[in-house]
Amino acid sequence: MVAQQSHLPRIPRRVALCYVRLSYTRDESDRHSPERQQANIQRICAREGWVPEWYIDADGHKSGRFVKNRPGWQQLEKRLADPDVIALISNDSGRMHRKSWRVGYLLDQLDEYGLRLILALQDREYDTSDPTDRLLLTFMAMQDEHYANDIALKAKDSIAYRKAQGKTVGMPPFGTVRNEAGYLVPSPYGAWLLTDGRYVPGVAGEEPPQVGALWRGYYDCARRILELYAENKGGRERIAYQMVDEGWAFRDRKGQPRPFNKDDIRRITSNWPQYAGLSPEGQAKTFNPNLVEDPLGLLHDTGRAVFPLELLRGVAQVHQQRGSIRRPPGAQRIAHPYPLTGLLFCAQCERRAEEHSNPVLRSRISGAHQNGRLRYRHAEGVQCGCKRKSVFTQVIEEDFARLIRLLTIDEDKLPVLVELAAGAEEGGMADEDFEAQKAAAIAKARRRVENARFLFLEGDISQEEYLRRKEHNERQIAHWEARTTESEKAAIELAMCMNALDQLAELWDTAGDEDKQQMARMLFEYVVYDLDRQQIVDFRLKPWADRYLVLRASLYGDDEGGGAFRVLEVTTMVLAALLVAHRAILERESAVRTVGRNKTVRVSRPRTIIAP
Repeated sequence: MVAQQSHLPRIPRRVALCYVRLSYTRDESDRHSPERQQANIQRICAREGWVPEWYIDADGHKSGRFVKNRPGWQQLEKRLADPDVIALISNDSGRMHRKSWRVGYLLDQLDEYGLRLILALQDREYDTSDPTDRLLLTFMAMQDEHYANDIALKAKDSIAYRKAQGKTVGMPPFGTVRNEAGYLVPSPYGAWLLTDGRYVPGVAGEEPPQVGALWRGYYDCARRILELYAENKGGRERIAYQMVDEGWAFRDRKGQPRPFNKDDIRRITSNWPQYAGLSPEGQAKTFNPNLVEDPLGLLHDTGRAVFPLELLRGVAQVHQQRGSIRRPPGAQRIAHPYPLTGLLFCAQCERRAEEHSNPVLRSRISGAHQNGRLRYRHAEGVQCGCKRKSVFTQVIEEDFARLIRLLTIDEDKLPVLVELAAGAEEGGMADEDFEAQKAAAIAKARRRVENARFLFLEGDISQEEYLRRKEHNERQIAHWEARTTESEKAAIELAMCMNALDQLAELWDTAGDEDKQQMARMLFEYVVYDLDRQQIVDFRLKPWADRYLVLRASLYGDDEGGGAFRVLEVTTMVLAALLVAHRAILERESAVRTVGRNKTVRVSRPRTIIAP
């Protein structure tokens, strides 16, 4: 058991929630906007001595008028009430919200939780309890909202004008580019398939990057997909597998080639009106031909079609046949909260991503409801080499529960972990030296306050100067009083992590799936799972728990790892050793695992364990 919270020291408020959102840009001049914002915010954290905790919405433009499209901000809001948070830092007011009522609600939250609000661009702190600062922030929010509404109005007018001319908006459909007049034409871009299976972007007609490289143009690729779809002999998932087998590649939003998946086929086949030179209303991914009167009647010779009209007509017919409405518009199936969704990654895809140094090749394992049973299923249409595509949720979650229990330790081991943490701090200041420096700094600040008071009474300085010096030194005193020794900080952080893991291990078997999901995401960054072996092969905890994991590996490495590794230097390399020990324990505990109903698979004990 972990010590009760009442026995723990007061949690210091040292964490600053740092928010970054990609700016709206019309050209390439501000591509480094997130980096610029992070640099400004990092400067504030370094000056104040805070620990930055980053929440970033930079995967494409994320409008500040909404919240549902910004997962980073949604995660940040959940941390506002936590006791270790001291401030919210944003580059400017428009990064957080572009709705005045949302800003007002945020100010109420910051005031309620006692958090400081700092805008890094202005290098200024705003007091949310001060009426003048609140008025200023509200006025800035009204300006931000007006700016966003004005931009949206002009953008909608521009879109309507372009559509009236038969021009598409947004990214050109796969396999096409826009000419100078703004109409779609075949794309000259593509990818070279190298002999080792990697893809390299290129342009038609250029020299191959190596002998034997195979050219795969994006325009020819799109045509091949439309032809397969028009034959109506297989679904989108089967087409995706076939395209991977034939060596074709899809171009992502950043212009990089990658293997196809099911959603890529949907994107291409749903764009048949755009390929015909039309510009229908709405997004291609939501276009349903059965909701349009006479969808085939839309096709006519516009003179701007990039593919043969007969081919597009065949695609439209299949799309209409498969686009039946299975439920009334607006009716949604209740989603099941799978505990490990968003955390699981395929081990085979992870291996390919490391070999090619391309994180885009990573694939998530998400929840799926199949034949009345809940499963975790590999991303559809992705060919990575794994033979098994899904595993029952119970199998993976039981393996995850064993991993959690492995990470927990007894309460009496906390002092040992603190000693290991202190010993790992090379070149750090000893607790006795720190306490002496702390006492000297506080005494010096108090003397400065007394000296300033004496000068004020003697008439050598004004009252304003005396109050300024007094406030400055009182801040210094409060700063030093709040600081703790490395041992105290380590004890607090390790106790928090021990408590979180202990609660997760105790509640995992009884908590609901939604609660399990929240607890797992609080502690884990990701979990890599091998579908064929049905085994966890890698994992990573949140950054705030990294030190606990490293020290726990050093503490139990010899006992539980079966000689897998000796106590090494306290570095992040111990994480790999702990994982090796974890795998050995799981295979030693259960040599036979039941799979399905009456089928058993014998798991052999590894002969050798490779230590880092």
